[in-house]
Amino acid sequence: MKLSKIALAAALVFGINSVATAETPAPKVGATKGEIQLKGEIVNSACGLAASSSPVIVDFSEIPTSALANMQKAGNVKKDIELQDCDTTVAKTATVSYTPSVVNATNTDLASFVSGSASGAGIGLMDAGSKAVKWNTATTPVQLINGVSKIPFVAYVQAESADATVTPGEFQAVINFQVDYQ
Repeated sequence: MKLSKIALAAALVFGINSVATAETPAPKVGATKGEIQLKGEIVNSACGLAASSSPVIVDFSEIPTSALANMQKAGNVKKDIELQDCDTTVAKTATVSYTPSVVNATNTDLASFVSGSASGAGIGLMDAGSKAVKWNTATTPVQLINGVSKIPFVAYVQAESADATVTPGEFQAVINFQVDYQ
């Protein structure tokens, strides 16, 4: 009988304890919060500009001054302006007009460096047809395809003139572009 009372007492204690444990909520854990920022622009054109092309980053890394001797084009970085969601029922081809923020005063075929300590050189572009880009003038037309279309170009660094003294240093230039559809 004594054993039964002990067993009954133990069952009551453990039973009450498990009921108390089951009813006690777990401590609250802090939440993780964040934000999604969405932006874009709806345009009335044959294609939209892909995010990777706004801006297009061209990194020449390091170019030795000797590579610019005799008006040589150095760097020659190939890049694309990527267009997305193209619809060839709206337009079949595209041209690009490039406009430097500052045109080189000595050689108007080049864009000027707008910051940095380098001088005596500038930036030029070749279009998809391997022709030198004339600023503010439409390039060789590029055939569009439905979906993603790419407009290739080559950026290069060149001395302002054959007798220019090219000063080493960092440089930056900005060239804006506009895609027109035909």
